[in-house]
Amino acid sequence: MKRGLVEWDPTELSREALAARVARYQALLAERGLDAAVFYTSVAQPVAVRYLTHFLPYWNEGVLVLPRAGEPALFVALSNRVVPWIKGSSTLREVRAARSLAGDTARYLQERGAARIGLVDRGSFPYRLVEELRAQLPAGAWVDLPPLGATLPLGQDPDERRLRRRAGALAIQALAEVGATVAGLTDCQLAGRLERALRLAGAEDTLVLVGPAGQWPGLPRGAPLGERAHVILQVEYKGHWVQLGRTLGGPPAANGHLAERLRTWCVPGRRIGAIVDAAQAHDGTAVYLYRSERGTPFTALGAGEQLAVGNIVAVLALHPARRALYGDTFAVEADGLLALS
Repeated sequence: MKRGLVEWDPTELSREALAARVARYQALLAERGLDAAVFYTSVAQPVAVRYLTHFLPYWNEGVLVLPRAGEPALFVALSNRVVPWIKGSSTLREVRAARSLAGDTARYLQERGAARIGLVDRGSFPYRLVEELRAQLPAGAWVDLPPLGATLPLGQDPDERRLRRRAGALAIQALAEVGATVAGLTDCQLAGRLERALRLAGAEDTLVLVGPAGQWPGLPRGAPLGERAHVILQVEYKGHWVQLGRTLGGPPAANGHLAERLRTWCVPGRRIGAIVDAAQAHDGTAVYLYRSERGTPFTALGAGEQLAVGNIVAVLALHPARRALYGDTFAVEADGLLALS
């Protein structure tokens, strides 16, 4: 279950901004000759549906139908009592509590004469749901579509960047509130203090990793910390994630030089493996790069992948000799990295 307050503030992310996102995807459907697209959403995979409508399931699952023209409709495996909350926390006006997600979705599409339907990111759908949808409609009706992030130039939306900066500000604020003193704490205590500060500030979801200086942070397990500790924070605010890495304890780390080096190494079109090798050859710094898709935490980039304009990436750099960890979230632009945290 999602934790934290789930609400929609139209002054923070306007209805018009969300409608523009829907229109961009509907234009893609028109280009491909599709009558509608179907998206899956759940507490673990809110991804595309939240980006388009701001709906975030706090439990269970749902299916969004986006017609080529007109407003989207949401079918949820929840009771009717939550429909007013869904409408109040999203742009959705057509919300139906479904006895059968596949059956109700298929009937809705049939009633509207949808002949060619895009199944967005089939791998995100439970297998049984895909099979039920295919059984309800002719096999030729379905066309596989890639994930939302592979078809729209995500990461360039100014509203998205602004909200990621807000998530970054929550992380920086939490680090400041907890302070630099870690001696005498266990990793669980430090993680708990950071988590509490983030939640009270409005973070919807978090992942806090902690470890002694010189080691890669991990899940807390009650181990005592020394004078210094490394932390990695993943923080979500209104569906927008950032990832930061910092060293706490002792004198403040001077990360300006390292941040500048990262901008030199991390240029669009460069392979991840080449970036990692350049950092290692320079001064032994171990660099790790992660990409954030829409509404999801960060996943590691492979050595053969490349940075692309529009990517949202987190770059973490660990220097074992200096026992220093630094990391921030960036938007990849044509001329390099733009800090978002």
